[in-house]
Amino acid sequence: MRFYKYHGAGNDFVLLENLNGEIEEEAKAELARVLCDRHFGVGGDGLLLVERSSRAEARFRYFNADGSEAEMCGNGMRCFAKHLYDFGIVKREEMRIETLAGIINVRVFPHEGVVREVEVELGAPRLLRREIPALGEGRFLNQLLKVEDKELRVSAVNTGVPHAVVFVEDVESVDVHRLGRALRFHRLFPQGANVNFLQKLGENTFAVRTYERGVEGETLACGTGVAACAAVVVLLGEASPGKVVEIRARGGTLFVRAQMRNGEVVNLRMRGPAKRVFRGETEEIFEK
Repeated sequence: MRFYKYHGAGNDFVLLENLNGEIEEEAKAELARVLCDRHFGVGGDGLLLVERSSRAEARFRYFNADGSEAEMCGNGMRCFAKHLYDFGIVKREEMRIETLAGIINVRVFPHEGVVREVEVELGAPRLLRREIPALGEGRFLNQLLKVEDKELRVSAVNTGVPHAVVFVEDVESVDVHRLGRALRFHRLFPQGANVNFLQKLGENTFAVRTYERGVEGETLACGTGVAACAAVVVLLGEASPGKVVEIRARGGTLFVRAQMRNGEVVNLRMRGPAKRVFRGETEEIFEK
């Protein structure tokens, strides 16, 4: 089975083409667990599947390393779009991709025929608790929440998947695994949440570290998490609306522009790198 290894700002993926439906539906979760294992497989934060769509140029499927399927993945989408363009599956710089979170508009930026950067249009963030989902009514913005022995300032939004955004003074000193896991499994999030610890560095510039559900640990970057952070900082007045928000993850820097209308975020555009690392063929990893 031929595979491709990609990363977007250090968030890494195994990609398989499933254009003719050779991979059976019931096998996909286990395939993700096997391929993404860093000791016994190829290694990755998740599995990307390129499939055909009757509604768009291609269908995006994403499975976390634990085999659970997610609606969207921002960094994964950039790698997915790069693959489509570089290998001629979709030879247009603007494309529409079907996901479980809806149709996503994507633009690639090729240089000498190879895509280096990709912009993903994520639409409006979902802010109501029932849309995230989170328990309670109304919005979940700038709430004080007791987590273990700490009182945290937490917001939550859905940018394709649910995210909690936690403001901290020093992101490097945060125990991401302990606090991230506690929030990820907090009773307020019935389906769990990815957890982003965010530090303001300057005007429209932030640093982030992310604990991702499905990986159950810290990843070097999270695209939908960065978009969630941008939405929150604009809504809370921590960043200037209409300007690009620069968010520095451990694996690289991503840029998000929040389009506003009547004080609300109506669209998020995230731009960042996508890189193919290698390609290969699996051999004995599926043998019992």
